[in-house]
Amino acid sequence: MVYRLRFYWVVAAGGAILMALEILSSRVLAPHFGNSVYVWGSIISVFLGALSVGYLWGGWLADREPSMAALGRLIVLAAVFQAIVLLAGSRLTAWLGEITGGTPAGTLLAASVLFGPASVLLATVSPYAVRLAARDLGVLGNTAGRLYALSTLGSLAGTLGCTFGLIPFLELRQIIGLLTAATAATAGVALAGSVRRQAPAAILAVLVLAVAIPAAFLPQRLAGDLIYERVTPYQTLEVRERNGVRTLESDRIRQAAVRMSDGESMLLYPRYAAAAWLLKPDVRRVLVIGLGGGNVGSYLRRRIPGLTVDYVDIDPAVLEVARRFLAFHAGPADRVTVADGRNFLRASPQSWDFIYCDAYIGLSVPFHLTTVQFLDEVKRHLTPGGVFGLNLSVGLSDPFSQAMYRTVRERFRSVYLLSVWGAPNSEVLAADMPGLTPAELVARGRELDRRWRFDPPLAAAAARRQAVSFEEASVPVLSDEFAPVDRLIQLGVAQRAKRP
Repeated sequence: MVYRLRFYWVVAAGGAILMALEILSSRVLAPHFGNSVYVWGSIISVFLGALSVGYLWGGWLADREPSMAALGRLIVLAAVFQAIVLLAGSRLTAWLGEITGGTPAGTLLAASVLFGPASVLLATVSPYAVRLAARDLGVLGNTAGRLYALSTLGSLAGTLGCTFGLIPFLELRQIIGLLTAATAATAGVALAGSVRRQAPAAILAVLVLAVAIPAAFLPQRLAGDLIYERVTPYQTLEVRERNGVRTLESDRIRQAAVRMSDGESMLLYPRYAAAAWLLKPDVRRVLVIGLGGGNVGSYLRRRIPGLTVDYVDIDPAVLEVARRFLAFHAGPADRVTVADGRNFLRASPQSWDFIYCDAYIGLSVPFHLTTVQFLDEVKRHLTPGGVFGLNLSVGLSDPFSQAMYRTVRERFRSVYLLSVWGAPNSEVLAADMPGLTPAELVARGRELDRRWRFDPPLAAAAARRQAVSFEEASVPVLSDEFAPVDRLIQLGVAQRAKRP
């Protein structure tokens, strides 16, 4: 009976740990390779390849030495490779990201190096289990079916547990430590019946536990200017502080910067959202899709009396971090909603004078927030003469930004592009009304500058209207049916990498 319980534990735990590693691998890779379809395609490919190799190799080994102890040795090795990821995974991922430029091929390489060995070894559990349980060839199919069902249930538990139980609440290092410890403990269960004969493997399992348990249960010491780090289901958030300025990074891309002495935004591009007043000077209700540090709304509310700003962000951790570390406080009439931006608009009966979208997660943008169908939803929630605003993080220098600009042009009568002084960003402003000339924009900016204290002045922002220098006919219009956002962003990354 004890042997059977040990055996079933090894089968179920092997499947659970393997799938938990697959889910977790995206969070390990994202800070250096992004969170695109290429990342997930690479991860799934590596794990499917590892399963194939592990099944073949495990079946061959099981026929040569059909024992729980032999399987335990393989699981110990899987724990060792996980311990390497625990101790050096961050540095190794950063190095691989640097030498490969974060390309899709680099993602595939990184996933293979970091998670391939452990996955192959864990995949040997299933064929080993079938070989160890085979007693009567007449019921071998039933035996194999029960074991694969148990392994799949373990995989389901690992998937759900990691997705909903570990990633939302624990730090990345803690989760890797727990999975490493669980793998070493599972190896111990497999070796339990022959510890003396398998002393080297048992000692190795204990050593891995000695490394993994402190990582899982002791607080992580943050180095340098990093004061907070959190892995969420959507991204890795890092808060840093230097010279009185706190910054928020999403997958290593800066999303907010706040001067703690007065709460003022130190990033330039959120300030250019005020240019919406050039098109509609009576804006009173604003919706910001993508909270970040709350810089856009905070900057506007400090300068325009009576302004109401609503925020929507899909990641609840962003709101928590903004409040805890970045001095974000919503106004008494403001609302902060945790939801997908498009779903929020679809369900909302409200209208706004200005809807501003800055929904980057690292370098990635959710494709459904880039399409003509999304813009149609935006237009349904704009008041007459209302303005849509959009941040393009690298101006019009990459294929994604060009496609995004053209898509906006497909749905709005007047579109303006303002270059952000001192930053690579450009701000897109669009409205369904007759266009204004550059002189009219500057004159309106001067009038508004006399009423409100903008930095930079709106007249100066209006003077930085950017000419469009690419051939729009060669650029795709993004739609729900065709929005290759990840490919376009990756093309831009590759182009920038080639520039001197």
